[in-house]
Amino acid sequence: MTLTTLNFNGRKHYYLMINDDLHLPSWILDKTSHTRQCERQGSSLFWHHSPSNSLCKLVPDKYPRWTLRWLCRDLLGKRLIGHIDALREWRSNRLLRQAELKVVPCTAAGLALNPLNPLGSFLAVTYLQDHQSGETYFQHADEAGRLALLRQMARDIFRLARRGYYHRDLHLGNLMQAPSGTIVWIDTHLRRLPLLRAQRRQALIASLEPGKLFGQAYRDYLLSQLEQLDRAHQAT
Repeated sequence: MTLTTLNFNGRKHYYLMINDDLHLPSWILDKTSHTRQCERQGSSLFWHHSPSNSLCKLVPDKYPRWTLRWLCRDLLGKRLIGHIDALREWRSNRLLRQAELKVVPCTAAGLALNPLNPLGSFLAVTYLQDHQSGETYFQHADEAGRLALLRQMARDIFRLARRGYYHRDLHLGNLMQAPSGTIVWIDTHLRRLPLLRAQRRQALIASLEPGKLFGQAYRDYLLSQLEQLDRAHQAT
């Protein structure tokens, strides 16, 4: 673990890095049009680190300071026990790589040294400038392109399930599409599948929510592809 200074909002902030591939004593973080666009799509805050071309994500506390929920969830549950978003994403990133899925490279993950810093979670990933959001692609693609993307997702979901994990928040905004058409997973939290086969199947089915997959028809198509992969695997 290393102590690193992050410079943003005109101030210095100290973070304890659990993982740090860059080994920089200080980071200067800037706002860009892309980081502002990222913030419009979610609740996290984003900055860009130009020297390493990293997209930096800082997650604010969920509850107001000094409330009981803040003390139990944000302070004790996240900072002291270590359940902060950045560490969960970093661990999930490693598990996805081990399952041979393509993921955005994670360059650093850490937590704020000051427990009163409302931005307790810090994660830095490589900025995929030439990639397109899976959600944006899906909105503008024709039907053949949409189904091809879902088939890619099914193969990755099945490969991950064979390793005993599934996506806790499966939606098209959690992946990017490379210029080659390959999908790259980002911002993904994983959960262990149950041990029993029937329960594993139910957990996978429950993770496919129509509202996150542009409707029931596409959700059903994704499920049919998973079932087809499972039958083929059972036959071998």
